[in-house]
Formats: sequence, C-alpha cells, structure tokens
Amino acid sequence: MKAVAVYGYSPCTGKTSIAKELAGFFHSQGRNTMLVDTDLVKGNLTEKLGLNSSPNIGVWAADIFKRLDFLPYWDINYTWNEIEPYVQTFNSLPVLASNTLEDLAGSPSLLGCVNVILQSLLKTPYDVLVFDNSGGVCDHTLNILLRMDKVLLVAEPFSFSLPNAEAFVRLLVDEGFSMDQFGLVLNRYPTHAEQDPLEISRTLGISLYGVLPNCPDLSGKRGQARIFTMDRANRFTDEIGHLANKIWNEN
Repeated sequence: MKAVAVYGYSPCTGKTSIAKELAGFFHSQGRNTMLVDTDLVKGNLTEKLGLNSSPNIGVWAADIFKRLDFLPYWDINYTWNEIEPYVQTFNSLPVLASNTLEDLAGSPSLLGCVNVILQSLLKTPYDVLVFDNSGGVCDHTLNILLRMDKVLLVAEPFSFSLPNAEAFVRLLVDEGFSMDQFGLVLNRYPTHAEQDPLEISRTLGISLYGVLPNCPDLSGKRGQARIFTMDRANRFTDEIGHLANKIWNEN
C-alpha cells in the first residue's frame, strides 16, 4: 500500500484539487484507491465532488469517540466492513468525505480518534490511500503526516515565502520527519519574476516532485463536479500522472 498525503502549510494552495486528481489518476490506472478528507474542522471534498452531506469521516469520528469512552485507541480497530458504511463513491472512486458535523478539532479525544482512523485505514486492502489534509500545524495533522509514505507539500509561487518555508521545514525536522518523506509541488508555472522551483527545492532540501500547469475550472461546483484525470487528457493531467507514477515507483 502507498499512503500519500497532500498538504499545504499555507491556505489556498489547491491541495484538495490536487488530492482528488491524484486519486482519480491512480484509480483510472486500475489501482485500488481511496480518497480521504482528514480535515476534521471543515474539509471541502464533499462540495468539490458534489457528494451527499452524509455519510462521511465526521460520522465515523462520532462513533469512534463513543468507543474511546471505554477503550484506549490502540485497542480499537475497524474492519473494512465496519468502515464501508461511512464511504461514498464518485464515479466508482471510494471517498471518505469531508466532516459536515460540528467542528471536531476541540475534542480532547481527537488525537486518539485520528490514530484509530489511521490504523484502521492502513489495514484495508487498498493499493493507494490519498489523504487531503487540513492546513496549519497541529498535533493530529502532524500525526497523520508522520504515518505517510509520501507527503506532497503544495506551494503557490506568487505568495511563496522562502523564510517561512525554511522555518516550517525546521519545525518538521524537530518533530522527527525525514526530508525524504516530502516532495515539493508547485501548483502552477512560476513567472520570471518568481523564484525558480529548483532553487526552492535545493534551499529547502526537499525534492521537487512536480510543477503543475494551470488547469481551467477545477472548482468542482455542485452539479458540475469532475475529476479531470478520470475523463480527459491535457497538460495538467499528464503532469498529475507523472507525479503519481513517481510516487508509485518509489521503494
């Protein structure tokens, strides 16, 4: 199994669009894939894919919280048959959709809940799990990223700040991350006035995994939701494919 997280330490980097397109590519290539929204505050996969408001990861979390009242997290494991009722599909791609319940971030049991979700999902028979993560830095997000085979760090060239990125990388090292676990992805081609992707990669010590061309209409409005890698080819989907193949072929 490959467990891949798509993460942006700053807002509005397009990480959700990249996560759904990456999962769509793996799925279209015959990999048994699930797309998971682990933003338990307010994820937006549900809206972007035009899914139903329920079931979702928040409903599953509510059930986990009940079990945590009586058991430690390491004694709680959900089988695939127990997870399946919380899963929706988009064009046959299984999706553990966004939390639509109240904000769960304030729960004292949240870290244990996330551990249950991870240990249960990582035992499922999927070839690939793609996680769309919340931004920012908090304990449960770092816990998710630590358990991944690859974390794609998505950045926007226009608002990119190298000093802020270097401070973020130092924080990750302090938390026990290896830089080999990360891959840098720029969400569009930079202009001549913006920093060179390879220079950013070298300065941060994070391998450059991809620079994505602009792709129109990734908003995924209700009634118009789509995953481009599942239904048409263009420069954007080609680059997503290169990104996916690079991840899949890594040891």
